[in-house]
Amino acid sequence: MSYREIMQEIKKGIIHPVYVLYGTEQLLIRETVESLEQAVAADDFLNLQRYHFDETPIQTVVQEAETLPFLAERRLVVVQNVSLFTGAKPTRSDHDPESLQRYLENPSPTTTLVLTVYADKLDERKKLTKTAQKNGRVAAFLPLKEQELREWIDWKARQLHVTVSPAAAARLIMTIGSNLTLCATELEKLALYTGEQGTIDEEVVDLLASRTLEQNVFVFVDEVVRVRTDKALRLLDDLLKNKEAPVYLLFMIARQIRIMLQVKIQTTRGMTTQQVAGLIGAHPYVCKIAAEQARPYSRPMLESLLAELAEIDYKIKTGKLQDRQALELFVLTLPQKMKTASRA
Repeated sequence: MSYREIMQEIKKGIIHPVYVLYGTEQLLIRETVESLEQAVAADDFLNLQRYHFDETPIQTVVQEAETLPFLAERRLVVVQNVSLFTGAKPTRSDHDPESLQRYLENPSPTTTLVLTVYADKLDERKKLTKTAQKNGRVAAFLPLKEQELREWIDWKARQLHVTVSPAAAARLIMTIGSNLTLCATELEKLALYTGEQGTIDEEVVDLLASRTLEQNVFVFVDEVVRVRTDKALRLLDDLLKNKEAPVYLLFMIARQIRIMLQVKIQTTRGMTTQQVAGLIGAHPYVCKIAAEQARPYSRPMLESLLAELAEIDYKIKTGKLQDRQALELFVLTLPQKMKTASRA
């Protein structure tokens, strides 16, 4: 099952006796566990038990799961990072996997047992995994695709009582990547800035969102090729102050324009951006962004810019141009080249 399907079932009050939640997106796993806690044992500490697999033998957990709830219909038992479902060796030597196997074969109808596994895949050959799939719900929590990530950002924004514009969501993804924990932290910060019922727009993200140097380079290149020169120059000044080499920045601009050209050529031949990504070995999101960036450009214009950047690179390496001056000149003259090309 997917994260979305699990959450939809919980909202409908459909609760299963066993959950195995695995994957690298620990924030999504934690949110799902919190939803199960609210659905099964909200504010009922007598019927909610939490364990960590590295600290408690699994047979102790099983005994707890077999215990009847106290003055309630169900009890919830949560265990973190149960590596028995993977090929990893447990840190404790006193676990009894057979006790868990026997429980999974006949789980208690009055207990919901939640087993989290912080791994990108389970060992499908293991009897434990097969039994959990048969008698419970097994769900993967892997990095979200772009559309799923946008939906998650909208959902998180509603929780924070703010609105995120589509452009701001795209900028946030570009700025900090797909790390949900970091994304949640940034959204909370941005929501504090705008206040309740406020709108987080692209300018707010640019003003406040934290970025690594690598992400700053990516945003700089985006501003350059979208011909937003003022923003590009401000970012360029920051990058140069952080000792980023102008030659490297020129290389990154050329790299992006090359991707834009490849996407433009292949999509006019009927390929999707997903197919182009597979063809050129790039991430699908990178190709989707490149397709948007390439819209105002003709194929001859992109080819001309690549030739110009190759010439600039040659002149810098032969001492005919200064690297910073050449980079700034390219950024400053790009708008005029676009206007000239549009009139041609």
